[in-house]
Amino acid sequence: MARAVRSDFRNEVSPSHISALRRIFDRDGNSLGMPEIALAQLRDAAPLASGSVFGQKLQEWATIAATEGRLSRDSFHEAVGNAAIESTHAGIRQTSEHYVRKSTDRRAMKVERRMRDAAAQLVSSTLGASLLAPTGARRSLRRAGLNDGVPIHA
Repeated sequence: MARAVRSDFRNEVSPSHISALRRIFDRDGNSLGMPEIALAQLRDAAPLASGSVFGQKLQEWATIAATEGRLSRDSFHEAVGNAAIESTHAGIRQTSEHYVRKSTDRRAMKVERRMRDAAAQLVSSTLGASLLAPTGARRSLRRAGLNDGVPIHA
């Protein structure tokens, strides 16, 4: 489940939006941590979330945290995690509706229960931290030179 959430997050939320929110929660330009300044910064960052349901949910959770005066890295992780969990539950509903249309109600309920059980294991703060953690660079399998073909073993 966490792998699917990570993939959705990476595909839907723009790096510029993440960077803007990170600066807000690191109190960049708001050393006193005033919620009013953070909310103004969040309004300025809102266009970066357009076109992404996940990004808009993240924007909403970040706004809630800023309204409550929680401007820290942990609060940012929690906002990301809450948006991810909310997005996950929306995906579960979509999948369940798909199974109802294509299969039986019983099968749909069984699939939905299994996915909800998996989603219940997600913790917002740790999920948010893992989604924001840098990923290791993948090594390209593409060959670069003329002699880089399939290895021949004698």
